[in-house]
Amino acid sequence: MIELYAELIQLILSFITLILGGALIIFIYDAYRVVRQPTLLIFIVGLFVLVLAIVFPDVAGFAAPTPAGVFWAAVISRIGEIVGIGVMIYAVLRG
Repeated sequence: MIELYAELIQLILSFITLILGGALIIFIYDAYRVVRQPTLLIFIVGLFVLVLAIVFPDVAGFAAPTPAGVFWAAVISRIGEIVGIGVMIYAVLRG
């Protein structure tokens, strides 16, 4: 019974993470419309990938709760997080 509540709480927190990440992306896009700097668009793409990678294990764990599914979801999530952060760093260094 507790496992069910734990999964439900994880899904709710994942949903909140998606909403907050989407709000941040919208705010950065509004800043882009003001300054028209293309690096902000690259930064938004990196943030989008990062937010999706953060919530991926929770959604995948709910969809495929097998140990192998949970393991590969975590691996794919970490790779996505590295890619997202890398794109964001590229955007910042590009200036």
